[in-house]
Amino acid sequence: MSRPADPSHSSRTGPGAASRSSPSGEARCRFLRVTAPSPGAIAIIQILGDVEPILAALTGIDGWPVGPLRLTSLGGIDDGFVCRAARDVAELMPHGGRRVVQRLIARLRELGAGPAGSAEADPRRLYPEARDAVEALMLEALAAARSPLAVNLLLDQPRRWRARPVLTAEDEARSRRLNRLIEPPVVVLAGPPNVGKSTLSNALLGRTMSITLDEPATTRDYTAGLIDLAGLVVRWYDTAGLRDSADPIESKAIELARGLMAEAELLIAMTDASHGWPNLTRQPDLRIAGRIDLGRRVDGDLSLCTPRGEGVAELAAAVLDRLVPPADLVHPGPWRFDPRL
Repeated sequence: MSRPADPSHSSRTGPGAASRSSPSGEARCRFLRVTAPSPGAIAIIQILGDVEPILAALTGIDGWPVGPLRLTSLGGIDDGFVCRAARDVAELMPHGGRRVVQRLIARLRELGAGPAGSAEADPRRLYPEARDAVEALMLEALAAARSPLAVNLLLDQPRRWRARPVLTAEDEARSRRLNRLIEPPVVVLAGPPNVGKSTLSNALLGRTMSITLDEPATTRDYTAGLIDLAGLVVRWYDTAGLRDSADPIESKAIELARGLMAEAELLIAMTDASHGWPNLTRQPDLRIAGRIDLGRRVDGDLSLCTPRGEGVAELAAAVLDRLVPPADLVHPGPWRFDPRL
């Protein structure tokens, strides 16, 4: 444990002061970003240990009390909120832009702080406001969760776990499915060339992730992105069209596509009325017939006309239902959202 700040130190700190390393060479103060690494409205950087010199050097304010939240300048890098949550825990809340966070972490390093290790990242220490260990773990999971559907479920977990439940095998299986709300599952879209895969992927993402042309083999590699499907965020992979090819570049792309299929938590086969169903490395979890404006087929689970928006919402709901079934979302029992529970 880092030693507490010396009360007399605040009288001689200022904007240029720093928290120096201990004689052993270890920093007396550590930092940890507790919000997701992707950009957002606000980021939270937690400081652990001898926080008072760091706060004084960064903000120019001496003698930070425990509890109050203040809006202040953060070393001239940004304006943000600062809270000293406990004697040895402080939180910096700047804007969540990537560059702002990078510059603020660089400044913390200049002031002698180092990155927190796994032992210091104990959620019970990082979230001193939590009433118990379960609530601390929940707050950590809430910061990491990528899917909007996770929020209300996680917030209710401390209440459910305080009943000291014994989880059944069914509860454990449901928990593994619900964990997809925290870490996005891999969804792979595969099919022959020129059946509308890239058009569908672009529509779901809301921007161009794949070039779309009426030519086979336009996608020469897989493309990927995080996509929100009815509240479940997935890692969506649009793969190269599957066909026999003498082109070494295209053949390599098809080989990569087949490797992705083996890793997929949900594999989607896509074709249209002019092509057969693709020969995949395993049975697909969902079969969709695309480009129904050019001809229909009746042997798919869903039919799509992406430019007209037909079937797109139904596809999002179908992916959610297969990865996180509706019964899991409304089940009143506890969810083992962290292996430490």
